[in-house]
Amino acid sequence: MSAQSMPRVADVASLKGMALGTLAYSLFAVHDALVKGVIYDLPVMQILFTRSVVIAALCLIFGWGKLIRGLVASPNKSMMLLRAILTLAAWCMYYTAGRELQLAEMTTLYYFAPVLTTILAVIFLKEQLTLARVGAAGIGFFGVIVACNPAGLGLSLPAMLVLAAALCWAVAMILMRTISKTESSLVQIFSLNLFYVLVMGAVSLPFWQGMSTPQIIMVVATGLVGGTAQYLLVDAARLVPASVLGTVEYSALIWSFVFGYLFWREEPTQMVYYGALLVVAAGLMLAWNERRGRRVAVA
Repeated sequence: MSAQSMPRVADVASLKGMALGTLAYSLFAVHDALVKGVIYDLPVMQILFTRSVVIAALCLIFGWGKLIRGLVASPNKSMMLLRAILTLAAWCMYYTAGRELQLAEMTTLYYFAPVLTTILAVIFLKEQLTLARVGAAGIGFFGVIVACNPAGLGLSLPAMLVLAAALCWAVAMILMRTISKTESSLVQIFSLNLFYVLVMGAVSLPFWQGMSTPQIIMVVATGLVGGTAQYLLVDAARLVPASVLGTVEYSALIWSFVFGYLFWREEPTQMVYYGALLVVAAGLMLAWNERRGRRVAVA
């Protein structure tokens, strides 16, 4: 490969990874809106169980024998199990808080996760801590503070649950980045949702509530959308550092405001909007600097 082509390859890979991450988190925003649509009528455990059954079934349809063999032979089963436990804890705490918080409020609070991901990526993955990454994480964190305290959310139990979920998600992101170096996307997604099915099935089936046709459609849709988002996120993790991917997560924040208003007529306070603008600005700043930095590094 010529020296002239190296910047283009690195640049394309970086931008592709950030684009996949942005699309994945946008789909997660759709997923969250779908879950919030049924969370007042159905238990969180039942929703997660049904969603995971759909995702696991799709993985089997596309992978089947190769998927099973890959999971059995994987040397990363312990890390995949730990990631599954952390993400399950994050989902449960996040959606439990969703009963009390507006979609925009809980999403903004949850975006404390990219700050934690940036810090953990430096400690455990030895990723380079550039000024742009520190700046983007700092601006995003300040945006969360602006959206939280002035909005009167304070440190209520729902707010604490969301922040705890952010911590679990950040650690899970580091594990995903590590696992993605050797495992296929399909194996990772299947193992994750197989764990969900087993745990959530044991918890929810004894207390199962009947679902109406609209509710079934909504929950199945969460599986389709959530499964696609998971696949794109794992692929993105192969192309960009965890600290970059974590900050890209900010880009989907705007959807929480759009969906919250369209579906539930939620109108966050003015300070929540200001905080959201800051976290989106952090993501855009990082994207621009990563693209510029790639070119300078290989020039």
